[in-house]
Amino acid sequence: MNGKNKYKFMAAVTGLFLLPFLILSRHFIFGEAELQKNDTLRYLELRTTTGAGIISNVLNLNYSLSRLAGARAVSGAKQIKEQLAGKVKENPFIYSELALLGPGGAELGRYSADRSVKTRLEYSKSQVFLEAKQTLSPAGAVEYGEYTPPALVLAEPLLKNGSAPSYYLAGRLSLAYVGEVVRLMGRNSYGNFGLVDMGGQVIADSMNMSIIEPGLKAPAEVVKMLSLAGERDTPNFASEVFFRGRVFLVSVSNVGGSKWWIYEMMDSGEIPTRKGSSWAWRVVVSGILLILIFSAVTYSLALYWLKDNT
Repeated sequence: MNGKNKYKFMAAVTGLFLLPFLILSRHFIFGEAELQKNDTLRYLELRTTTGAGIISNVLNLNYSLSRLAGARAVSGAKQIKEQLAGKVKENPFIYSELALLGPGGAELGRYSADRSVKTRLEYSKSQVFLEAKQTLSPAGAVEYGEYTPPALVLAEPLLKNGSAPSYYLAGRLSLAYVGEVVRLMGRNSYGNFGLVDMGGQVIADSMNMSIIEPGLKAPAEVVKMLSLAGERDTPNFASEVFFRGRVFLVSVSNVGGSKWWIYEMMDSGEIPTRKGSSWAWRVVVSGILLILIFSAVTYSLALYWLKDNT
C-alpha cells in the first residue's frame, strides 16, 4: 500500500467511527446541558420557596395588627390604645401609624411616628377598611410613595366570640424592613430576586429597580409565570420562559397567608458552570483521541493480516 492510499485508508476508518461518535456526543453534551438547566430550576424553586416562608414569618410577626397590639387579650379601648401607642414608640421604622376605629369607622385614637406620615389617611373611607368591614377579615393594600419605601395599609376587625366587631385596627406599616430582607436573600442571586404584590408590582428586588421606580411592574417573564401558577392553582411553579427570542429560567412561590409572590429569574445563558461539569467534554475529547489512535492501529493490523505473502 503506497503512502497516498495509507492516508486515505486511515481517513476512511477515522471518518467511519468519528461520524456516529460525534452525533452521539452532540446528544450527550446537550443532555448534560439540559440536566444542568433542570438542576438550576430546582435550585431557584428551593430559593423562592424558602424566601416565601421567611417573608410569611416576617409578616405574621410584624405586620399582623391584632398580634402586635395584643388586642385579643384586652377588653377595653383604653388598653388597646396603650398597646398601639407603645408599639409605634417601640418600632417607628415599621409602625408608621396605627389607629383604633369604632364599629362604624369613627376614629378613636391615632398614633403616628415622628415625621413618618406626610398625609393624613382617612381610614374610615379607605378601601381596605370597607373590605374588612364587609368580609369581617383582615384587608390590606400596598401604597407606593415616590420618595418613601412602600407601605402596607391595613384594616382588621377585632372579633370576640363570633359577635360583631366592637373595634377595628388600622394602620400604615412601612415595608422597608421587608425590602431589606428580600434584598439580603437575593444578594447571591445569579439574576433578579424579588417580591411582588397581587397586582404584579415589585415591592422589593435584589437589583434595586423598585427603589429607582416605585410601583414598577414585574418583568414580563415573571408576570407570565404568575399567570401560569394561577391557572394551575399551585403555590410554587418553576419553568423556562421564552421571551423575545431568549430563554429565561423563572421560579415563583406564594407567600403563605397573602397574595404576594417571591420570584427569581435569570437568563439561561448565564447559568453558572458547575464544578466538574467539564467532564462531558473530557469524555468527548478522549473518545476522539482514541478513534485517531485506533485508526493508526487498524492500518497497522491491515498491513500485517492482509499483505500478499504469495
